[in-house]
Amino acid sequence: MKKQVWFITGCSTGLGKAFAQKALEAGHNVVATARNINSLDYLIPSENLLKLTLDVIESSQIEEAIQKILEKFGSIDVLVNNAGYGLEGAFEELKMEDIRKQMDTNFLGLVEITQKVLPIMRKQKNGYIFNISSIAGKRGIAGMSIYNASKFAVTGLSEALANELEPFGIKVVAVAPGPYRTDWAGRSLVKSENLKTLDKSSPYYELNQRVHDYMSEADGKQPGNPEQIASILLCASQKEKLPVHMIFGEPAIDVWNRKLEKYQSTDFIQFFPHEQYEF
Repeated sequence: MKKQVWFITGCSTGLGKAFAQKALEAGHNVVATARNINSLDYLIPSENLLKLTLDVIESSQIEEAIQKILEKFGSIDVLVNNAGYGLEGAFEELKMEDIRKQMDTNFLGLVEITQKVLPIMRKQKNGYIFNISSIAGKRGIAGMSIYNASKFAVTGLSEALANELEPFGIKVVAVAPGPYRTDWAGRSLVKSENLKTLDKSSPYYELNQRVHDYMSEADGKQPGNPEQIASILLCASQKEKLPVHMIFGEPAIDVWNRKLEKYQSTDFIQFFPHEQYEF
């Protein structure tokens, strides 16, 4: 196994926590980041570990973090863009400030970090970028429109960058988990006001009720173990050839297969050659 420097965002809980722990156990140098550095106290200090405060929507913190990483370890071999959260509720009832923050955190923060890491990886002529998307980045779901938008953006960017960066020896993968046991459906979930209160006067009351019930029932009971994804990415980071997309967990695989079936239905998609002028 080649020892690497892992730069991981969003390490306070869930997937990020599993990535940091597994990479350290494997003997890698790990840069674990979180908005609140005290949330990283579960990591025992060592020469292989650098804990940093990082809010991915703060440009100055991104630049400072990369500078500290290079000072301590001299390189960045693996970037795991994991920081993010869910925003739930009917599209019409979401506040623009919440929509902007969702896109800033889940997408634009990832964009800026990746842009600033790429010159390092290009110089090395090698690197791995694992962008943590979601199966919600491959299928639109009622009540999750802006979360969908942020993750579709991550998925599309990853696919384009996989082609764009291949000549430089940099591998890019869109990682799409389904339900895994993280805080996503619980503590970290942001909800529209009408979803939080289940206001019966809302025109979207039935949708809000369904979303509320699903999240409440799923929280803490998701079938996936975050350590599985961490273990597979550790193996992947040693490979010369990787897929552009990785889909994790049977529920996500089922969602993807049903999406493929939809592509065969004219109720979902129709094609219009240049010569066709009638619907």
